[in-house]
Amino acid sequence: MNPPVDTSAFQLAGVPDPEEDAQLAELEAEARDYVGTRPWAKPIGEMLLAFGVSRILALFLVRFTEPIQWEGQEDAELWVIVGDLPPAYFATDDSPTPAEALETYCIFTEDWADRVLNGDALEGAYPIAAAPTEEHARMLKSRVEFIRQDIIPIVEAGPTGGGPLHQVS
Repeated sequence: MNPPVDTSAFQLAGVPDPEEDAQLAELEAEARDYVGTRPWAKPIGEMLLAFGVSRILALFLVRFTEPIQWEGQEDAELWVIVGDLPPAYFATDDSPTPAEALETYCIFTEDWADRVLNGDALEGAYPIAAAPTEEHARMLKSRVEFIRQDIIPIVEAGPTGGGPLHQVS
């Protein structure tokens, strides 16, 4: 089992905009539902919002009340990303920071999109909840580019860099 993710760089203050708070709460509910439908799901102890931008995307660190068993691993926490993009979950071992977690998401989803665009088999690709069409692949690549160019630099700057990092309860 991996050591817990250091959340000290997460901005734990609320958002001064009530509308954005409500939208982030909707994304938290979506993330809870998404995790809850997994066959390995355990009760969630806490869900911390590592980064969120209204309805665009939210990256959560999910901590379980007891370690989960999945894909031959045991983990007490996972990253979950939801929003106006395909949801995903993955272990924290190779991506212990929010910026690295977002890059991991980009790698997984870009691989899927590239395979679709190249006509390659999807076996072994991260399972994306979208029809494997050229349109979906191009939309996903556009979102990946946006995350890499516009979101990850904000997340890397952290709360002292003025980035909109939020936590919901």
